[in-house]
Amino acid sequence: MTADLAPLVQGRPPLAKGDGDWLERVELITPAMCGHNSLFIGQLGDWTWDAVGASCRIDPYSAVDPDGNPVYLSFAYFRVKAGSGLSVEQLTFGDRLRVRSKVLSCGGDSVLTLHQVSRDDGASARGPVPSVDGFFRDATPGCIQVETFNRWVQRSVHDTNHGLRRATPVGFQAGHLEMVPDEHTPRRTWAEARKAAGFGTAGDPEPEARLALTYQVSASRDLNGVGLLYFASYFSIVDWAVLGMWRHLGRPAGSYLRRRVLDRQLGFIANANADDTLDVEVTSHRDAAGLDVVDVTLRQQDGGLLAVARQRIQHDPDGA
Repeated sequence: MTADLAPLVQGRPPLAKGDGDWLERVELITPAMCGHNSLFIGQLGDWTWDAVGASCRIDPYSAVDPDGNPVYLSFAYFRVKAGSGLSVEQLTFGDRLRVRSKVLSCGGDSVLTLHQVSRDDGASARGPVPSVDGFFRDATPGCIQVETFNRWVQRSVHDTNHGLRRATPVGFQAGHLEMVPDEHTPRRTWAEARKAAGFGTAGDPEPEARLALTYQVSASRDLNGVGLLYFASYFSIVDWAVLGMWRHLGRPAGSYLRRRVLDRQLGFIANANADDTLDVEVTSHRDAAGLDVVDVTLRQQDGGLLAVARQRIQHDPDGA
């Protein structure tokens, strides 16, 4: 089935419904969608909302609970893996991308959205859509592969972002969705990262460098249109912390701009207010493949865990 003949479903632009319940779109990368920042991550979030809206038969932009109170599709876990030949840092003005998206049920009101992003050569013929197992098992050359674990939340108290609670919007439907296989469930990854306050494993070496930073949430930059700490701002804060480690190691900014992040993981635990100050812990080590592994932990100053992140980075050794 080609995109121009496929039935269209809601989205911006409308999504083509392809084989295996995969949704497709072609996007042109504009200046507001790329750079050494979180702009492309923000696009992935918008595409997730579109895919969930189309698959779960709801408008996520105006979702409410039975009493008419706003409910938001939040991100609990977000992973972006770069395949050979394409990474987020390589995207630039005028690139045409083909985006395939599939929404899976995690039980209850939680969903896992998969995205496969590749360059679009303008041809109508495309390769077969991946199976769910294939998506996790095989790294597709030239593709960025994305996983987002989403839950619905709302404020528990007016005018604060602390203590968000679970809530299911009116009209949300997930019973017809394919269930995510247990071996690929994001629930376990999120729960383990929360318990351990990071994505480290027993086989990791001791950190080669540590850095403690303080970050003041910016009311002019970090909040979204409903006053929550924007999910992509978490990525921006993590990148700021990674750059801090880069400088701590004596590396020039030029080598930071030449880096490729091959794997980004971010676990969202809580939200923050505009006047919050965060304690940021950064550690770094090299893995067996020679990649930089940078872990970042964000906490409220009262010790409450806000988010955990890990990046695996390939960098230019000439700029080390």
